[in-house]
Amino acid sequence: MTDYQAEARPGWLASPLGSRLNLAIGALALLFTLGVFGNVAWDAYRSNTKDKSGVKRIIAKRWNERTLVFPVEGADRAGRRALFDVVVLTKDYGWVRGSTTELEKFDRRLSPDDIQTEVLAPQLRQGLGSARGLIAVGLASQEGAVEREEQRGGLRAERIAQWVREALGGDVPMWTLNLGRYIEPCLECEDADTSWQRPFIVIAVRKADDGTHISEALADAMSDTINLPSPDRYSTFAFAKYKK
Repeated sequence: MTDYQAEARPGWLASPLGSRLNLAIGALALLFTLGVFGNVAWDAYRSNTKDKSGVKRIIAKRWNERTLVFPVEGADRAGRRALFDVVVLTKDYGWVRGSTTELEKFDRRLSPDDIQTEVLAPQLRQGLGSARGLIAVGLASQEGAVEREEQRGGLRAERIAQWVREALGGDVPMWTLNLGRYIEPCLECEDADTSWQRPFIVIAVRKADDGTHISEALADAMSDTINLPSPDRYSTFAFAKYKK
């Protein structure tokens, strides 16, 4: 501080009351700075998860060493919003090619007991059991005719719903989603952890505004994603209530 600044400073700012006021002003300035910094940081985070075309890369968390969880949010056509956890087994696991009843780990086919104890492990059961609703997703890789692969995707969704229902019971509302055949091969649709050709996927509905059209909000949430099965890369989006 220069001599001129010291002389020009009003006496009440140097008093005890002035000191407290200075502290309050400083605190408000700090809060304002943190708020601006927080907004900038959030904008930077959002920009870092999108490429220049607006395609999103969803940051995953883990429930265990076999399970990746991608939190996404979307809105239906009326603007009502819903939050989802897209639960995906790591690329070590997937559907046996051509099968609608069997999963495999690498080249080892999993038994029904393996599915209940290894795939639907306690952490996954706990995470899914707290959901407001569950969506079993069936999809097929790009080999084969579209009509046949769409049928396969539907049967896989039904099978996952059956497995999850057996593991959790019938208290949580359940839907199936058939995405059909993978129609747009994409070099970036598989990252270091997950294969998107024929993975095991269950989606947990976490929150939803009253009256939300769940399928519309989910389609919006999963659209334009680079590391999730975006609906525009599949041949259908058939959403239905699971009643078994």
